[in-house]
Amino acid sequence: MAVADVIALGLVGSDKTRFIITKGLQTAQNVVPLVAESNTILGDIATEDRFRKGLTLTGYTFVLVDKTTGAAITSGTVTTKVTQDGGSQGASANSAVHEGNGQWSLVLSSSEMNCDILGLAISHSSALPLFKTIKTHI
Repeated sequence: MAVADVIALGLVGSDKTRFIITKGLQTAQNVVPLVAESNTILGDIATEDRFRKGLTLTGYTFVLVDKTTGAAITSGTVTTKVTQDGGSQGASANSAVHEGNGQWSLVLSSSEMNCDILGLAISHSSALPLFKTIKTHI
């Protein structure tokens, strides 16, 4: 008989206790890893990250690929626009830097991170636009 759902205790660091929840273990395609902290589901760890509100986020990475060939974009100008809590869109305080093999990184300032939800609109003339949402917590 296959196990449908599993909740397992996971220790993170010296002062954090987290529970790892997986659903649908009958087949490999249905495995959904979730992280819960103090009975609060933080989200699917494959698609959502949580960051500290009001603290500079150094090295937020993303990948850009050519919209016609799918090749990694390794040069050019990346434009990043930010939206805080659904407000007006403005330019990011910092420019994206290519790290290698199409992976780019961005530093988000403490003032940009001082919101509950930060929306990023990332564009490059050769890539499809990339949209990211960052949820913060205190």
